[in-house]
Amino acid sequence: MDLILRLRKLLMITVERTLPLQTIDQLKWDMGLPHDYQQTLIPHYPQFFGLVRLSDDRIGLKLLHWDNQLAVSELEKNGGGYGSGHNLAFPVKFTRGFGLKRKCMAWLSEWQQLPYTSPYADPSNLDPRTDESEKRNVGVFHELLHLTITKRTERKNVSNLRKPLQLPQKFTKVFERHPGIFYISQKCATQTVMLREAYEGPDLVRKHPLIGLREKYASLMRTGMLNRSRGLYKKITIRFPKMIQVKKLMHNAERNGLHTKGGENGGSTKGAAG
Repeated sequence: MDLILRLRKLLMITVERTLPLQTIDQLKWDMGLPHDYQQTLIPHYPQFFGLVRLSDDRIGLKLLHWDNQLAVSELEKNGGGYGSGHNLAFPVKFTRGFGLKRKCMAWLSEWQQLPYTSPYADPSNLDPRTDESEKRNVGVFHELLHLTITKRTERKNVSNLRKPLQLPQKFTKVFERHPGIFYISQKCATQTVMLREAYEGPDLVRKHPLIGLREKYASLMRTGMLNRSRGLYKKITIRFPKMIQVKKLMHNAERNGLHTKGGENGGSTKGAAG
């Protein structure tokens, strides 16, 4: 199941193979998780997942089984933009008219050819002050965005991933430093980080089936709201013949009962007067 594979890979890129449920909740829409995944999904896969109590008393989701076959990043699958082996390069796309100075282009070319550290590998041997370490940080978010069905997420959703992903302070600065890999949308006053290679203009290059379902549902809702504002939906009273017949019988019975009661009372009064 695609969803379970991506959830397992998400936990695999963390240092302790564990994430607080609160953190997963922030990503569940972008991951395509059901809103009640804790009750409807996790219990069906006890061989992969377990709920644990964290040191801060929060509940976390822990990966119980490591699979080496899953520990392959999207960049490794595709072979990178150029290079091979441990010198994989990220696909880079710039907005039309975006220009880099020659010095920056030279640095980017050298940086791309640095050794690539898989997000599934232990990064403890890297010096966090080096460009090689930054390439690892970029690789982590490159993989994380590929694990989402939208290839994007709100910037705030990754703000509490520093420790689980073993990232440095101010780690989200990599989004601004690598505008050819990531794009930050400011739409609706919300910062959303998008993976450039996954988009062709505003559209996804490969659309996940769940996104198609969401779009159809949204379209139906918009049509319904528009038709309602136009007054196309009128209140309709549905009448059921049998129900109407029952109501008439009950009404007649009540009337007959009242008349009989009234006649009895009348007769009693008349007899008393005589």
